[in-house]
Amino acid sequence: GERAIDEVMEEMRARYGRYKRLEAELQQARIRLSTQLPDVRRSLEAVETLCEKRDRGDASGTTVKYQLTEATFAEATVETPESAYLWLGANVMLEYTLDEAKELLETNVTACESGLEANARDLAVLKDNATIMEVNMARVYNFDVKRQREREAAAAK
Repeated sequence: GERAIDEVMEEMRARYGRYKRLEAELQQARIRLSTQLPDVRRSLEAVETLCEKRDRGDASGTTVKYQLTEATFAEATVETPESAYLWLGANVMLEYTLDEAKELLETNVTACESGLEANARDLAVLKDNATIMEVNMARVYNFDVKRQREREAAAAK
């Protein structure tokens, strides 16, 4: 009856709202991963360069430019480094050997790439479900309108 249609529409609207919230969360996660991936790749390239110099036996220092603050950069020469310091997040930095740092960063690049792929798949499924829900809501609404018109026509006779 009339009440059942209203209940169905309310449930559909609630589910559609959940889909849209999940979509927004996935898009935020995608932005976060997309921002993180280039940083991790740059760190990996730097560690790989240090590993290559070490493996060649190159004892000359490595000149690096690094960011001190938002708009301030500095330059330093690093003499034959054997370790690298990596930010783990939440203001935590740990020292790793160059090989450990390389391995960790490779794992992080793979995790970011996998996360982006999974995110894209999840987002596509969610968008499909939201579209299907929109179509179903339109069908239920149109059915209700058609039924009301039929009732009005029957009552007018």
